[in-house]
Amino acid sequence: MLNTNVKNYLEILDKEEEPLASFHGEYDFAKEIKKILAEDRDYIATKEDIAEQIAFDFLADYQNDNSGWGTYYGPMFVLPNNEGQMVEYPSIKRIDSKILEYWGKRAKETKNPILSSRYADLVVDFSPKILNKGADIELLRIIIDSNILICEKSLADPLDCKTKIKRGLILSIQIKDQDRITKTKEVIVKLEKKVAADDKPGLWGFAFRWLILDFGNKVLLNEDEKSELINVLEERLKRIEKNTWLAENAVSLLAEYYSNEKNEKDLMRVLSILENSLKTDTRTDPDALLKVHAYEQIHEIYRKYANRFPEAEKSNKRLSQEIGQLDLEWTKSLKEISVETKIKQEDIDNFLDGIFGKGEDNKLETIMARFSVSSLPKKEAVEKQLKDIASKHPLQFLCTTQIISDDGIPIAKLSTLDEDYDNHFQKYALQYIQFGSFFLSLTTDEFKKRFSKQIITEYFEKSTLFENEDKNYLKRAISAYWDNDYLISSHLFNPLIESAVRELVKNCGGIILKPNNIDGYDRVLLHALLKNDDIFQNVFSKSGHNVLFYFRLVLTEKLGMNLRNDFAHGFGKKKFFGRDASDRLFHVLVLLSLVKKKTKS
Repeated sequence: MLNTNVKNYLEILDKEEEPLASFHGEYDFAKEIKKILAEDRDYIATKEDIAEQIAFDFLADYQNDNSGWGTYYGPMFVLPNNEGQMVEYPSIKRIDSKILEYWGKRAKETKNPILSSRYADLVVDFSPKILNKGADIELLRIIIDSNILICEKSLADPLDCKTKIKRGLILSIQIKDQDRITKTKEVIVKLEKKVAADDKPGLWGFAFRWLILDFGNKVLLNEDEKSELINVLEERLKRIEKNTWLAENAVSLLAEYYSNEKNEKDLMRVLSILENSLKTDTRTDPDALLKVHAYEQIHEIYRKYANRFPEAEKSNKRLSQEIGQLDLEWTKSLKEISVETKIKQEDIDNFLDGIFGKGEDNKLETIMARFSVSSLPKKEAVEKQLKDIASKHPLQFLCTTQIISDDGIPIAKLSTLDEDYDNHFQKYALQYIQFGSFFLSLTTDEFKKRFSKQIITEYFEKSTLFENEDKNYLKRAISAYWDNDYLISSHLFNPLIESAVRELVKNCGGIILKPNNIDGYDRVLLHALLKNDDIFQNVFSKSGHNVLFYFRLVLTEKLGMNLRNDFAHGFGKKKFFGRDASDRLFHVLVLLSLVKKKTKS
């Protein structure tokens, strides 16, 4: 049985003649029902009360595929509980056959089109999940007709009407009801004319998209109707072309249409309008990142059509050149963020004692082995930290992230964590090892205090992967590093590392030469050498760490330190003046120095 006060409230809604839903949509109904039920603390809500309450709490046109429901409606929110588990409200688990039956009955008896549409739509949406069968077609017709009435009488907020009439169009197409398809088409056109006069975002262009682009083969448009939609959008573009955000919305629609029509002339015309709008936007002038982003936007659009239209391919190449020639003030655009962390001297002493020993075996070989492990991140530990941070601070990973190189070039754009996990992991792994740079520097400073450059040089000369190395070159590299000449040592360390990795691959039976096209051979370069997963796994398996992942992160990954590639190609030169690059490269050399040849038994 339904709570008396809830019943009275719903009866009032049925009698209202004014618009019934605010900008918040049906949620206002749910809020009022909750308030009524909460006023009587001794009252125990019935199944009907719960059905009415949750009916208006579900979100229509739910965008988050992570809900796992695969339905048009989704939960109002998904939040962690005290145990860290994600809880959905409302939950689909609260719906059963009795609630669906109740909603179906209410859909047919209520006079309020907003209520009847919601009740019927919930039954249509959830029946396949709960009952393993579709709902009665009569309920689909109720949804369509109710949504048409809501929009015609402006009973809901314009944005809400837009959502409802699209739902009506899709369901009309689904049941192949041509009369209702035609009616929803007419309402869509009238709705856009009604709400689009003041250029509010989201309130124009939808008629063009739905009736021409998305469902053009399902909705019958005569030539006059089609021409009118195109002309309205073209006229709007003329009026708003100085506003980059609005111009982009119009151009994206028109470009897709002209592309489908294979109309290269008009395609390039509207794309050039957007290009000019983005380039002349004065708001991007003082900010290098905004300026590059503006160029990237149009570049991506040209790239989208480049494989089908020769003129778009020409513009694509031209934009690539222009981006590379931009003269930008990156130092004025980027901000440095620093965090202070206090570390006790006792912790530092304990850390160094763990590497250099205290009253035990202090042979250099033993110290090097401890050092190699102490500064090597475990992949599993990094993954665990990333997942912990993502669960506690999910908003950090919901927005697109732009990655800028040390010399100010955008090198990557990361989407959400779920869609782009591997790249987010690399980015976080880089932060992980950067946080450990403090202890890495402490360790290398201690090395320089305890051992002379001559002793360290002799150690490397005796190592398997360096025993055939040019002795003068090796001596110069170690000497520069011990003298804190980081620019020289970093540049000398990079070739040492590559030759040592090549020696490792060769000794393990890997390929280090490949045929070229002039009847000779080329050496396999570092990036390819570091693809020998089996070799590195076998050699470094006893360490318990993913050494190959670490090598790639430090030497060749764009989202890592990328030290070898930046050195080889002359990028990010400033980083080689500091000690971080040298310390990390020295650590890589130490890891390689630990490799020994197997002795035959």
